[in-house]
Amino acid sequence: MTDPETQLAGFFAKYEPAMAKLGKALRAKLQARLPGLFEIVYMYENQNALVISYSPTERGYEGVCTISVYPDVVKLGFGRGAELSKSDPNKLLRGQGKTVRYAEMDSVADFERPEIEALIAAAVKLAKLSFDPDAKGAMIIKAEEQKQRARGATEAARPAPTLRKKMSPKKKS
Repeated sequence: MTDPETQLAGFFAKYEPAMAKLGKALRAKLQARLPGLFEIVYMYENQNALVISYSPTERGYEGVCTISVYPDVVKLGFGRGAELSKSDPNKLLRGQGKTVRYAEMDSVADFERPEIEALIAAAVKLAKLSFDPDAKGAMIIKAEEQKQRARGATEAARPAPTLRKKMSPKKKS
C-alpha cells in the first residue's frame, strides 16, 4: 500500500504545474494555520477535482476549510460558508449551496489577504476550535472510497434484470 503523501503527490501530478503548485502552497499554509486537524483527501474523478478537507474529526464533511484543485482554478472552501457569507463585507465567498461557500485563489498572495484571514478566523470561531501549534494532523485518503461509491452508483443506475415468468407445463387432457 502506498503511503498517503505519495498518493497525494500522485493526485497533484494530474494537474497542470501551476494549479498543482498553487494547491500545494495553499495546503502548506492551511497546515500551518490549522495544526492538528485531519487532512481528508478526496479525488472526484468525474469532476476532475482534488479536495482536501481540514476537519477536527475523521469526517470530511465536518471540515472547517477545504482546498479544491480543478484544472483551471483552486478554491478555498468553508464548510459553514453560508453562515460566514453574512459577515463577508468584500463578497469574496461564492456558491449557492445550503452550507458550503468558497473563494477562488489565483495565487498564494490571495491567502495572505486580511479578508481571507478574517474568513478563516471566523470559520475557526464558528467551529469552536483551539489549536496546539505543535500538533500534527493525520492524513486520510478517501479517494478509493469515492471510486467504490461511484461504481456502486453506476451499478444502481443499471436497469434491473427482467425476470422471466416461469411457464407451467401444459396439462394433458
